Amino acid sequence: MKNFLTLLVILLAVPALAHSQGNIGISAQGGMTLPLGDFRDFARPGYVGTGFLFFELSPGIEITATSGYLMWDADSEIADITLTSIPLLLGVRYYFGEGGYAPYAALEGGLHFLKSEGFGFESQSEEVGYGIGGGLLFRVSNNFFFDLGVKYNSILDSEANDYSSDFLSFMLGVRIAFI
Repeated sequence: MKNFLTLLVILLAVPALAHSQGNIGISAQGGMTLPLGDFRDFARPGYVGTGFLFFELSPGIEITATSGYLMWDADSEIADITLTSIPLLLGVRYYFGEGGYAPYAALEGGLHFLKSEGFGFESQSEEVGYGIGGGLLFRVSNNFFFDLGVKYNSILDSEANDYSSDFLSFMLGVRIAFI
């Protein structure tokens, strides 16, 4: 059902975004994650790499589609356990200015495809997650930017209603606008 809803949102959003009059482009980012709360008791700081497409709806407002790869090692003295997530997220960014640099706020949500492996076992699941954050976009040229950001992320556990994997991600990336 989750996959069907994701596909439906994409099929409905693509035609509308294709006819928008704003900028279209891509971004690639890398950085580190810092586990928070209960997740900090289980996981060590990790690494993240993401890429996203952006579509400008109006000046200062963008829709984003993000995917990436996140990895943590479990904080375990018994076994080497690796946790990974491949997120598929839709989001919105709001920019507070233009010019040489522009601060922004971001909100996104979607699915995380999770995998735990090590000590002779492997587990996979799909969970819902969201992120809220902000950053600063530095203009290098007309179509090229550096993007510095921080985001609070939460991956909700569908089997344990009171548990979520919360973490901060610190990112640095490049961004290219095509139009």
